[in-house]
Amino acid sequence: MSHGLSVVTLCACAVRFSFLCAVLFSPLSLFSQSNPIVFGDRETLPVANKVNAAFLEDVNGDGILDILSLVGEPGIPAVMYTQLGLGSGTYSVATPQPLTVGFPWSVAVGDFNEDGNADAIVSDLLNASVSYLSGNGDGTFTPEPRLIQGWSGGNPQVMARDMDNDGHVDLVGANFFGSQLLIAWGTGIDDLIDAFEPVTAIEVSGFPTSIDVADLDLDGDLDLCCGLNAGSGGGVAVSLATGVRTYDAEVREIGGMPGAHWSVRAVDLDGGAPELISVGEGDGLLGIFPLVNGLPQLPITYPISVDARHLDTADLDLDGNLEIVVRDTVNGEYQLLRGLGGYDFVPELMVTDDPVSFCPLFLEDLDFDGRVDLFSANYGEQTTSLHRNLTLTGVPFRRGDVNLDGSTNVADAIYHLAYLFGGGGDPGCFDSADINDDGGVNISDAITLLESLFGGGGSLPEPTGDCDIDPTDDTLECDDNGGSCP
Repeated sequence: MSHGLSVVTLCACAVRFSFLCAVLFSPLSLFSQSNPIVFGDRETLPVANKVNAAFLEDVNGDGILDILSLVGEPGIPAVMYTQLGLGSGTYSVATPQPLTVGFPWSVAVGDFNEDGNADAIVSDLLNASVSYLSGNGDGTFTPEPRLIQGWSGGNPQVMARDMDNDGHVDLVGANFFGSQLLIAWGTGIDDLIDAFEPVTAIEVSGFPTSIDVADLDLDGDLDLCCGLNAGSGGGVAVSLATGVRTYDAEVREIGGMPGAHWSVRAVDLDGGAPELISVGEGDGLLGIFPLVNGLPQLPITYPISVDARHLDTADLDLDGNLEIVVRDTVNGEYQLLRGLGGYDFVPELMVTDDPVSFCPLFLEDLDFDGRVDLFSANYGEQTTSLHRNLTLTGVPFRRGDVNLDGSTNVADAIYHLAYLFGGGGDPGCFDSADINDDGGVNISDAITLLESLFGGGGSLPEPTGDCDIDPTDDTLECDDNGGSCP
């Protein structure tokens, strides 16, 4: 008997005796596998000089993140280079914007003068001067003078936030030399003097090198946190809002991490209040500081490179858990810690093709494919780097396990044919029912499965055996694997 005749005969039997055949076959026990997180080779964009830092902000209001690269130090003129995002991870030619600061280090972007366009304030690492750039709406800027009463520095990090919920964007910064956290209260007025009300300064017990803003105690008000440098003992500190424009005294936790904390993030890892995540440069540790009533506790630590400085967090594989990426300042490498949920992380991979750099890193979806990419700048090479996220995402399944019982046998062919011709239910995972992986679900899939089982046909397309996600880009989805891939 030919293979074709065997398939026709079996198909007829399957439709006629679907219930009986389904009972005769028992499932096999198989295990799921994690989808590896994969980044593509780096793509570089040239910058005209050594880059102190590059940031991702939408400065022309098109919903696409643009690149702002800061250049300048003694002997090198201070310039901000703007490269507009084109929507696919590609960027326009850089437009230079001269700056009035000498050592530009950070930029805060927001509509400070409330004209509908994004403005930028660039801080100086070594003193209190800032460059105020009024946005023109097209990604270009017009420099304007601003006097901010009480502002002091240098300022290794600045941010634009509405801290008092009055509808005006405020300027938040770390005053390194003055051991303070600063808030300049925005008014929305486009004026040299009246653009900001006098600064509120919160004293801290060390030299702050990084800041973040979040509702740390879940009372509805935005609070401040910071990382402190090695010369003042390191660790992190928190200042909680106590009312309108008032803040509690700093509460600090070093937690065995006395290194320089150039990067701190307030991030919710466990579905409750935020935690503080920070890198202690020189410690060889990444610390997760739980908060109790908004105040930092002893950290859970993970070993990382002793020369790691910056970090960012994102769900890189779309499994609902955050990953952490840190960057080494000596060799430029990135280390990825895969999130397992809550405070649990495991080392996943190293990205090793970037040059030496001390610049911050960012995790953002730059090519609009739904996956978060890796971006940073490279000081000595005078470039920025993009690593596209190539991680396969989706619900894991097993090709041919149409009835989602954990095995692949004739009962799946019966289920498939009943769906097509006998009024059976929809497959919970259409990817598993696309047995020949042609992007559709039809009679040819049942024939392919039966030939594979009984007619000497070839192996089914992956994934088979161990569960995995669909390696083929098509319109079918696997909404639910029915627990067949634990």
